[in-house]
Amino acid sequence: MDYCSHVNVFQGQGEVNLPEPQGIAATWHFIKALSGNTLPGAAVPFGKFSCCAYSGGYSSGYGNHAVNCGGPVPKFCEGNRIKGLSHIHNSGTGALGLYWNYCLTTPFFGSLSGIEALNHIASEDAQPGYYRALIEENDIACETVVTEKIALHRYTFPKAGGRLALTLSANGLDASMPETTHKPEFAELALADNVIAAEIGMEGLRLFVYAEASGELAAASLWVNHKEVRETALVFDVCPEPFGVVFSSAAQECTLELRLGISTKDLATAKRQVREELRSFDEIRESNYALWNQYLGAIEIETPDAQEKEIFYSNFYHTLVKPCDWSGESCFYEGDAFVIDFVTLWDQYKTQLPLIFSLYPEISHKIVETFLNFVCSRSILPHTICLTANLNIEAKQARMLAVFVLIDAFLRDPAGYDQEKLLSAMLKEFHRAEFADFREKGVCEKTTHTLDMAEACRCIALFAENMGKAALAAEMNAFAQNWKKCFDNETGLLLAESDYYEGNHWNYSFRPMHSMQERIAFCGGRETFAALLDRFFGYTHEDDTATRFEGFNNETDMEAPYAYAYAGRHDRLCEVIDAGNRYMFTAGRGGLPGNNDSGGLSSCYLWNVLGLFPVSGQDLMLLGVPRFERAVMHLASGKDLIIERQGSGIYVRQAILDGEPLPDCMVPASRIMQGGTLVFSCTQKKRDDEHGTKA
Repeated sequence: MDYCSHVNVFQGQGEVNLPEPQGIAATWHFIKALSGNTLPGAAVPFGKFSCCAYSGGYSSGYGNHAVNCGGPVPKFCEGNRIKGLSHIHNSGTGALGLYWNYCLTTPFFGSLSGIEALNHIASEDAQPGYYRALIEENDIACETVVTEKIALHRYTFPKAGGRLALTLSANGLDASMPETTHKPEFAELALADNVIAAEIGMEGLRLFVYAEASGELAAASLWVNHKEVRETALVFDVCPEPFGVVFSSAAQECTLELRLGISTKDLATAKRQVREELRSFDEIRESNYALWNQYLGAIEIETPDAQEKEIFYSNFYHTLVKPCDWSGESCFYEGDAFVIDFVTLWDQYKTQLPLIFSLYPEISHKIVETFLNFVCSRSILPHTICLTANLNIEAKQARMLAVFVLIDAFLRDPAGYDQEKLLSAMLKEFHRAEFADFREKGVCEKTTHTLDMAEACRCIALFAENMGKAALAAEMNAFAQNWKKCFDNETGLLLAESDYYEGNHWNYSFRPMHSMQERIAFCGGRETFAALLDRFFGYTHEDDTATRFEGFNNETDMEAPYAYAYAGRHDRLCEVIDAGNRYMFTAGRGGLPGNNDSGGLSSCYLWNVLGLFPVSGQDLMLLGVPRFERAVMHLASGKDLIIERQGSGIYVRQAILDGEPLPDCMVPASRIMQGGTLVFSCTQKKRDDEHGTKA
């Protein structure tokens, strides 16, 4: 099957352009930036490299967006522009403070001052694993593919005098956004023939760059501040801005190629990766297409609607670009597994990582091993892992999220992991010095941090209990009871007097918890809980946006629709999910309602349309309503889960897994991994027992 033919790699890159929302969806309240910020560049599944046209646009370096965190998206230039091709990018993130775009490679004619021109893109073309842009001002065609380890460029010049500059000091976005740019800390450059080798300090790390140019080359030289220098080696303790290497050709209508590797280990690794790649540009392009078809084939959907296929497989594609496998190149520890671009775990742990763990065993094991390596070397389970020496970025978002990650991986492959190692890692995280407030007082400064830690303790307790460690389970269960300190028993919501990240206490009040029925009783019972949900989703008090669902514009409350399952209102769950699918996700550059955040938002969409939702940290999947007539998930266990929808309505009359009814529309994640056939009987009408709450 040609799944790649349904992928639009530009989907979600631009400012939102969604269908006009109707019904309850019209009451939802976006608080974050109105752009998906996805990256359309060349990438392979979980590959270390990405390569794309660079304009300096926010936040990936592509496009014409200026910094935006909410409301209409400002532009720093008109139209789609290009300076050249850059490497290593965010995908779907916002104001992380790190933007990379290393090794900017610019084709041009004339003097080096020309590489600063922000030219127009006359046309561009892309498919999974390949990207091409034509520069309007000079008709130079820029093409790129990547492998799992390196990037390859091909530039076609329409006349004599073609030149190719590699800016080794590049780091960040357009200079008009100074808060997004950073200078190198030091650099060493060496040029020999058409080969450049460099060691550069970036974001507290050492990057080793090795690149080889080929084609009808006439000269190569280093340059500093846009002026060529005679030296073939340079050392900077304090870096000027900018610097790099330039390759020149005197041939008519020539084609120049560049093969480039970047490593965090050493120069020998970068050189070996470049030298070992013997395939031609076109062979790699063809191979990438086949590789993406293999990965995208992990989920097959059946629908006669071509646009539905485009939306699904485009979101699936953007779910698999991150995280990035840099195994064998760790700059933090000696272990082999090294997977990065958890930017941040806050955005990925709920939906993206459970999807990866369900489908792709090889990268799943590397992810888990990466976290365990950090425990061994740094005694922490990081909240963020990316190309920076700082492992504490955005720690204000949450606490102990990696515990949920380890549990989710184990539940989907219990034979694949050492339980003692996992338990030891989780306990080390719990005993971090920074978390003494919770251990000593049972509360954190942020109410959401208290809830994170209480739920993580319940995860650890269940894990220890399964291992026969009763005393430890009892100890952690006692800490888990601190969730009760998070809620106001008068309102039934989280405490209003607290600092909430990207939302308020309403957005965080409907998280599926381990003690969900006790939590519902705590707020007055099912009817009261359902009434709070009705207000949150806009069935009542529709003008009160302060109490409102963020409409999949942000990850804060994207699991909240499934809280209806615990209140006996599966009809409401179906209505909310159906409205989200109809009005919040569409095809094209404006097809996402908010930042995709390394695949966090796209993966949420995938689960929603499949009719399943993972509850992170629990052996539990909640059933929604499937959008397609039939879907097949080829699971990491080697089994297939077949999902069938019978009937055309949005309400689920009954769900049956291999002949066994699921009356609560809940099923263990471990049972899903055994495969089987899950049949949803759907109707246009609600069940008689689903009218307990007045709208």
